[in-house]
Amino acid sequence: MRPLHHLGYWVDDLDEGIDRAIRTLGVGPFLVDEHVAFDDFTLADGSRIEDPSYLDHTAAFAAWGPVVIELAVVHTVDPWLADAYRLGRPGLGHVSWVVEDLATESARLEELGCPLIHTASSGAVAVAWHDGGPLFPHPVEVHRSGAPILGMHGRLAALAEGWDGRERRRPIRG
Repeated sequence: MRPLHHLGYWVDDLDEGIDRAIRTLGVGPFLVDEHVAFDDFTLADGSRIEDPSYLDHTAAFAAWGPVVIELAVVHTVDPWLADAYRLGRPGLGHVSWVVEDLATESARLEELGCPLIHTASSGAVAVAWHDGGPLFPHPVEVHRSGAPILGMHGRLAALAEGWDGRERRRPIRG
């Protein structure tokens, strides 16, 4: 069994989404990655995407009990990817878990009927996005195990410890 790393939700307004999560779930503060940049973004057919506007989004993360919650707002997205991500549909946007061998897990998901959407990497972070297929009504994001991902929950939980509720968001870097 692979434990969940995070639950991701697409929001129309990031500040509003953060405020709602703080107010209703009591989570925070959120670490925010403005205009997430990719070193590599490759579609399932092998096409490398060089245009940063293919998927330009900002993501915010906070500890929510034993998992991480991600709220993300899309600034620009290719229509095909918007459909693959099921943007604009209510509910959970994606689930994520961490594995040692990204290629093996990706192949396992494909065998289960969850086709690959794309892979992406940024520094030490590498992911494979899959359609939920017959398993989920939303995509799946699988992360390769590594220090940034494995340390994320602890870092967010430490920020939440003793948080006074005033600083709602801060940059993920710096």
